[in-house]
Amino acid sequence: MFRFVLVWCGLVGMPLADAGTAAEHLEIMDGKANAPTDTWFRFSAVTQEPGKSPREMTFEVQNQGEKRLVNFEGPSDMKGTRVLVLSRQQMWVYLPAYRKVRRVASHVKQQGFMGTTYSDEDMSTSRYGDSYNGEVVKETEASITLKLLPKPDTETGYGNLEIDLRTDLMLPSEIRYYNPEGQHVKTESRSEYDCAQSVCTPANMKMMDHTRNDAWTSLTVLERKVNQGISASMFSVRNLERGR
Repeated sequence: MFRFVLVWCGLVGMPLADAGTAAEHLEIMDGKANAPTDTWFRFSAVTQEPGKSPREMTFEVQNQGEKRLVNFEGPSDMKGTRVLVLSRQQMWVYLPAYRKVRRVASHVKQQGFMGTTYSDEDMSTSRYGDSYNGEVVKETEASITLKLLPKPDTETGYGNLEIDLRTDLMLPSEIRYYNPEGQHVKTESRSEYDCAQSVCTPANMKMMDHTRNDAWTSLTVLERKVNQGISASMFSVRNLERGR
């Protein structure tokens, strides 16, 4: 599932950052995020809400460009559920209990993805420069902070984002999400980057939802594979309907 996410997979390293514009920094970051031909990840996810027992899930994610296919392995009530993301506007879910595919409507994109603190929008965003304009708000030797504002034709539930980029990798260490009223509603951290095979990905990601009493979902990479030659036919609604 997961910006899922995230969101989140197949980021290639690792040149040092030069002084540049926000657009240039975004182009570098997006280029790293989409450089591999394909990636495969197996995740463990834990969601914790105050006053409730933690909920654990395992799933695998296959990525090819902005396309993403998620297959849930557990718990038992989630096993066999599959999610297909073709773009920010195109997402489908296969429900094995009904053997049916349903398209995710745009008006629910801000709801929690499969009960996590990641939204459907968070999970389907792979290129920020396509949807946001940016400005540099802070630069240090170790990090660059960008403020991103939605482009006029972008459908989003966020008013703006702030991204802290590590200058050694030009990849995010933290993303802060603000609603249209300017309230800080979510914070995502990405840590313990693994740069084996010349591809850098965070081993741990955590999304905290400040509108849900700081409920959080933590994602841990259990396995990863890069550039395996995944067939493009995997990423189709027809394949999703087959439930395999």
